[in-house]
Amino acid sequence: MDGNLAQCQPLNNRTDQPAGAGNHHMELQVAVPMIVELDGTRCEVSAWSVAGFAPKTPLPGPRLQEVRTAHVMLRIGDVEVGFDIPCQVTRETELGAAEFKFLGAFTEQAALLYRVAEDRLAGYATQFDSLLASQPVRQSRNRRKLLLGAMVSLLGISVLTLGVVALTSLLTVRSRVAAVTVEGFVLRAPATGMLAGDLPPPGSSVHEGQPLFQILTADMTTKVAELSGEVNRLRVASAYSRARLREVKEVTNNLRTLSERKLDSIKSKIAALDTQISLYTKLVGNKQYLADHGFHPQSGVDTQRVDLESRIEARDDAQSDLELASTQADLLKSGVLTVDWRDTTETKATMRLLAAEAEAAIIKAEAMSTAVLHANQVTSPCDCLVYANAAKSGEVVDAGSLIDTLRPARVVPVVMALLPADQTAGLTIGNGAGVALVNGLVMGRLEKLSYDDQQTSRVGLFPLIRSTTSSTADQQMAQATISLPEDIDASLIGTPALVAIRSNPLPRLLSGLYALQASL
Repeated sequence: MDGNLAQCQPLNNRTDQPAGAGNHHMELQVAVPMIVELDGTRCEVSAWSVAGFAPKTPLPGPRLQEVRTAHVMLRIGDVEVGFDIPCQVTRETELGAAEFKFLGAFTEQAALLYRVAEDRLAGYATQFDSLLASQPVRQSRNRRKLLLGAMVSLLGISVLTLGVVALTSLLTVRSRVAAVTVEGFVLRAPATGMLAGDLPPPGSSVHEGQPLFQILTADMTTKVAELSGEVNRLRVASAYSRARLREVKEVTNNLRTLSERKLDSIKSKIAALDTQISLYTKLVGNKQYLADHGFHPQSGVDTQRVDLESRIEARDDAQSDLELASTQADLLKSGVLTVDWRDTTETKATMRLLAAEAEAAIIKAEAMSTAVLHANQVTSPCDCLVYANAAKSGEVVDAGSLIDTLRPARVVPVVMALLPADQTAGLTIGNGAGVALVNGLVMGRLEKLSYDDQQTSRVGLFPLIRSTTSSTADQQMAQATISLPEDIDASLIGTPALVAIRSNPLPRLLSGLYALQASL
């Protein structure tokens, strides 16, 4: 025999056992010479059975439980039968692998081992021709034919399935990106500035007209500060005018009281003077009569006449004082404190005017301030729910930046998907669509297919869809709207989806052919 035959040393005081000798079920040893070639090394076998073998000397290299392919040669008479069979190391010593176990109990090699062992144990001489034509070998060949037929059948089924899958894939349009959306309201910043106000948390309800947030710009802040200062100044001026008005009223009331007393006094004086003048006139007339007849001196009459003239003058002065006091009383009724009232504006009328002007200016400034403050205030356009907040209060945002998104409380979501434009030729409105959501697969229906992506009121489109300012036509993409069943949970809004739409290019191809025929 060829090969590198290992020099086997005799074992002293040791009886070799075949592999598996330690098991409860013992395999009988077969006295047929066996040579094993493993990893290029040949070695005689001290004992073997249908379960395994034990080399005369341990083989270095293989480790415990390692599986190797061994070339086994059996000497049956003058004939050597060799075959390959897998085996596993079951016992290892310091010198190497000492016992091996045969693997592959249902192979042709195992059938040969069983046939040789049965013939040897039964005392029959194993014939080489009958060994090659034995029933186990024929059965193994039949099994191989059956296995080959099964493999060919499986290959045919696989090819058919692959063809069906490939055809289905060619006739199915899948989305690049898709998301569950709903028609709602997208609120953006009306100007560049600082975001102010307490934003309602997501999921909270808001009513129509409710203030949501406000954008404070630098010009607004300056204008509000100016108007606030102007309001404060006008409030001080109004307070001064009202205080002066109260003082003027008090002084006017006092002066009117004094004027009325003075008028009463002058009137009393005039009445007394009139009485005296009347008496003195009669007295002078009587004494003049007596003096004309020599009964009274003329000097006494002249003295009485002088007294009468002085009283007449006093009465004229009192009348002048009465007219002046009456004029002053009339002026006091109008709020004029002095006769030279044109030299000063601090009268009741002017104070009332100044106070009214200050109040009007305050109302105007406050209205302007309120208008400025509400200029960039955004209110809720509907009775709906807050879907998401894209910014926080106190942040500086640019004009047009997304701030809030609102959605109706009761609405059926749809799926917005971007499809390759070159694969939409076979799509028609109404085609069925399979939609893979995060919670499972549902069936939908193609409702709309267009290049119009200006639907800014869609809520739930994640940033991937609108990460660019170019339109879907520029990106060679088409936007598809897929309707969903009415029992879809609203919590899925904003979640990604995968859309697969069955394509049927035949109707559109026929339409194109009819159009071409009509044009000819």
